Amino acid sequence: MHIEFYLDYLCPKCYLQHKELEKMIKNKQIKKEDIVYRSYEMVDNHLFDHGLAFVDFISKYKHLPKEEVQQFLKETNLEISLFPIHNVHKMAHLAKKEKKSYAFNKAVFKAIYEEHKDLSFVHELRDLSLAIGLTENKVNQVFCSNLYSDAVISNKENGVLKGVESLPFLRINRSIKLEGLQHADAIIDAINEPIVKKTSEHCIGENCSRKRIH
Repeated sequence: MHIEFYLDYLCPKCYLQHKELEKMIKNKQIKKEDIVYRSYEMVDNHLFDHGLAFVDFISKYKHLPKEEVQQFLKETNLEISLFPIHNVHKMAHLAKKEKKSYAFNKAVFKAIYEEHKDLSFVHELRDLSLAIGLTENKVNQVFCSNLYSDAVISNKENGVLKGVESLPFLRINRSIKLEGLQHADAIIDAINEPIVKKTSEHCIGENCSRKRIH
């Protein structure tokens, strides 16, 4: 099993998508090692606007009406304070190299959306990284250099080439593409029915369905 998960930590539906994957792991439908995390920053680091409200950020970079975003954030209670996320993506690549991706991503999403922490503060991100088992020396290297910046950028570039246009985005076994928030049952359907017509490979929406080729 190979599940590529394209994400940005400032995308609230990516948080919800990760909760679905956590549920699947708990139910032993997939293993945490099956997930390959791919950085997909919604806005390049040098273009980040510190004065933008979170609702305006989501509206702008997900190309959604502000009223729709406001309603979603109200219903889900996922309003957060906006902060630069590039260092978190960089640290995610260190976690991937050290085979601690799942623990890191779970901790990051919890910190942002449940504990409302600002991970642009070095001490917050450092403490989180050390807590999931990354070494202090390697963590400090990420903060003090451009280490993994190129990897973050290339992840997004490769994602665009593979058809990633909106988050969250799952790519299963290098062929099945699921765009938008997918619930566990829809992901299982995709896993169990991997042979699909080429024209229906790309599935859009939160409740995708496929027909088996007979």
